[in-house]
Amino acid sequence: MGGTGATEESARLDRCVGEVTEQCKLLVASSAFLEWSAKENAKEGEFVAVNNSFLFREGRQTTKNDQYVAFELGATGDIVSVPVVVKPGRINVQFKKLRVNKFDKESLFDLRQSVEAELENLGVIVFSLVGQIGEIEAAEVELVGIDKVSKLRFEPHASKIAELSEDVIVLSSVGEIDEVWEAVEVIANDEELDTEKLSTVFEKSFHELQENAACPIDPSDVTEEAESILSQLSVRVGTQVKAFSDYLLQHRSKPNDADINNELLRVAYNFADGARLFINLLVGICDLKPILFWLTANEQVALAHQFASLPFSLVGSQKPSLDRYRGVIAGARNQAFHDIFAFQHPFRVSLPGDALKEPELSLFRSYNRKSEPALTFEDRQLVEILETLTRTPSQKVPNEFWEGNEFVMNAVVDLVDSFRRSLVTVRP
Repeated sequence: MGGTGATEESARLDRCVGEVTEQCKLLVASSAFLEWSAKENAKEGEFVAVNNSFLFREGRQTTKNDQYVAFELGATGDIVSVPVVVKPGRINVQFKKLRVNKFDKESLFDLRQSVEAELENLGVIVFSLVGQIGEIEAAEVELVGIDKVSKLRFEPHASKIAELSEDVIVLSSVGEIDEVWEAVEVIANDEELDTEKLSTVFEKSFHELQENAACPIDPSDVTEEAESILSQLSVRVGTQVKAFSDYLLQHRSKPNDADINNELLRVAYNFADGARLFINLLVGICDLKPILFWLTANEQVALAHQFASLPFSLVGSQKPSLDRYRGVIAGARNQAFHDIFAFQHPFRVSLPGDALKEPELSLFRSYNRKSEPALTFEDRQLVEILETLTRTPSQKVPNEFWEGNEFVMNAVVDLVDSFRRSLVTVRP
């Protein structure tokens, strides 16, 4: 058994090292790297490190990892041999040439040894994202204070939407509450239950039941074909991109059609929100488990490159901002849907001298009352109400943005798939 285990672990190492090497080969052939290489005049024999964080780190809960994958350039622009891992200090550019002669031998880490150490540090939890999803499980909650019935139970294989079994209302679905309530209401009338009283507790109990009726995931059952969180996410992201592409095609032929434009904006806005959540998740995990960046480096750099190609200065000094990306799309959406507070400018009201009646300024107040206004006057509460009014930012976005956004969205699809494959690659 020990020999078999050692052989499997060796094969796992070989697989991971091979995939990281392949990622680096793809990188040096990418548009992002070729543009950088031409600008930086990268030459044979130089080592290039790849930044392991391609975004502005807005609200990041994790710390950027200090391990970077690097490779030596060959004569024909490809990579020489197996990449290495380096710790050159903080890197803020996408690619950075390293002066290897400044490194002692301890500064270039063998990739196989680095991968082996990272595999030991992976743990189990991360495989929750790619573990096989099982069938939804039955669940039960209390129905408090209702005569004749005491529980609400979900049975996924029940024959009816709702039926009464002794003192339990059994449901076959925890989907749409309106449809389920209609079936429950029929039971309540037939059994002469207090329908009004039942309706007051049903919604809360139903939502609790929805939370309890979970699908199990086996993090040890990781395969390429597994129905997993990431495989489902890939399908959903792909569906959104297909919808966006279809609306963009229609928008090109009918640029003044408001309905098509609104649908384009709706899909783009929903995608931007979801993409921001996924990318933040990915970056955080790669901070903690750097091997997962090494295995997705090409797709992460490709996405950064597509972000950088968008107009409206979405890129700061070096890296794209997810918040800025979402903000531009949200601004376009606000303008299209004409939010009632989407004013173009702020307003300034010139008040006469007697507008602030009975003003009083409080000085040296108690520290505990520092949040209270120091200046009070007769209409202070009215001012506080008016202060809550803010305008919704709006922005017209040119067609060039939407054309570029299609490439961004497809790059996100590629990254979701790459992330899923990376976890399959490193599975025990």
